[in-house]
Amino acid sequence: MLLIVADDLGYSDIGAFGSEISTPNIDALVEKGRVLSNFYTAPSCSPTRAMLLTGNDQHMAGLGMMAEVRKRRFPGAESVLPGYEGVLREQVVTVAELLNDAGYKTILSGKWHLGKEEHQLPHNHGFEQYWTVLEGGSANFKQKEMGIFPGYPATFLRNGEPLELPDDFNATEYYTTKLIEATGTAAQENRPFFALAAYTAPHWPLQAPDRYLEMYRGKYDEGYQKVADARVSRMKTLGLLEEDFPDKAILDESPAWESLSKDEQARSAREMEVYAAMVAQLDHEVGRVIDHLKETGQYQNTFIMFISDNGSESKDHGKRVSQKWLDENFDNSLENLGRKDSFISYSKAWAQVSAQPFRGYKQTIQEGGIRVPAIVHYPAKFPAVGLTDMIMTVRDVMPTLLDMASVSAPLIEYNGRSVHPIQGRSQLKNLENSTRKNLEETVMGWEVDGNAALRKGIYKAVYSVTQPDLGWQLYNLKKDPGERNNLASQEQDVLVGLLEEWKYYAQSNNIALNRDLTPAEPVVVVVDKGESGS
Repeated sequence: MLLIVADDLGYSDIGAFGSEISTPNIDALVEKGRVLSNFYTAPSCSPTRAMLLTGNDQHMAGLGMMAEVRKRRFPGAESVLPGYEGVLREQVVTVAELLNDAGYKTILSGKWHLGKEEHQLPHNHGFEQYWTVLEGGSANFKQKEMGIFPGYPATFLRNGEPLELPDDFNATEYYTTKLIEATGTAAQENRPFFALAAYTAPHWPLQAPDRYLEMYRGKYDEGYQKVADARVSRMKTLGLLEEDFPDKAILDESPAWESLSKDEQARSAREMEVYAAMVAQLDHEVGRVIDHLKETGQYQNTFIMFISDNGSESKDHGKRVSQKWLDENFDNSLENLGRKDSFISYSKAWAQVSAQPFRGYKQTIQEGGIRVPAIVHYPAKFPAVGLTDMIMTVRDVMPTLLDMASVSAPLIEYNGRSVHPIQGRSQLKNLENSTRKNLEETVMGWEVDGNAALRKGIYKAVYSVTQPDLGWQLYNLKKDPGERNNLASQEQDVLVGLLEEWKYYAQSNNIALNRDLTPAEPVVVVVDKGESGS
């Protein structure tokens, strides 16, 4: 079993989903597999990873908010409402633990982002062998400053011990090499494996080797609107969008390309070139893994799933950190952008290109933040059907894998500790059957930083803290995947039904609610260590 997780990759950033970026190895998985056009995650990194590994809602797993957000919003607080701790809780069991118990070699290569204390490390959550960065990301080359924020380290470990990076370290290539080593060992040991390839690409800082940078030089000089419109057109051809979907992509809050100065255009285009280079390199490394599985005879009998952890990143992080830190550690001249010792992300406009045909992006509950590209490939067991509109969520992955492995999930206890029963549902039967649909069966809720949403069938209810005057919004995602037409006033009965579902979801997952069924501020508990004696 191989789970490939890209970091901050937008819905339309690979060829199979309409991108101009070259991703032949990932796209090839579709030939004998299937595209999941309705695959949902949490809207940010660690909450998705918690759901992926535990089969539970992010709040039940402890990631109602990311640790970084918790520290920023509640400085000095020792704890918050249970479920908002920002690290993986002891009350959940991971798929790695259960598969390792069943004899699988369990491997992690890449990002962890689920806690840095000893009891929170991967080897204490079922991973037998791993190479990881504990934080939310790192530089992609070995350089003076490896962290992604001032004072925010990049901690690399191998099986619990400090990991010394080679001088020629490139994150995407390195994680692939270690993954290949570990799966090769599994073949030699004649053991099945569960591998999580948790890449940090294309997460900022945007950096890639020169050979990939050169592939995209000049490719984005026409600007983001033309690129976005072209993606929408290709998505129609691929069947991802209906023919009557508007041709012109919406790029909210984005200045017209023509309004930018020549220097601004050059820098903006270069940022997108670097992003595309990172995606192209990611595809090449996925190809290396697939070639290895073929060479070792593991390919045909390996379930492969490719997803992103959330939608595209929308913040220009170079504008959110001190100029002093940038000047002391990086060379952000136009000529060096994307190379070693540069520090850039891309703009909100390019993030919305990545999110097409949706609105929103990472850390929002619009479709652009939570619906991601997903491909499954298992020709030995699943029919190749190309595009499917079945709904699958990230919390369904764990029970599906356990079902494939004939491994039972614990109910309320595991190894002497109380655990939450798995909330996700196995989608094995849907994946084995080329005609079965589940659009009406799946209910999925979200809450992040006060924003809320719930999808049931073709409808989705949305509450945004940035648009409180709108109250709860309603969208028909079959007719309007871009969330352009709010139906709250026209279809009030549908909205009322979804709000009942939302209330149940929130109460079942320890989400604080206001009286109007909107999320409330998490309760903060400040512990005085002096008085407690701890």
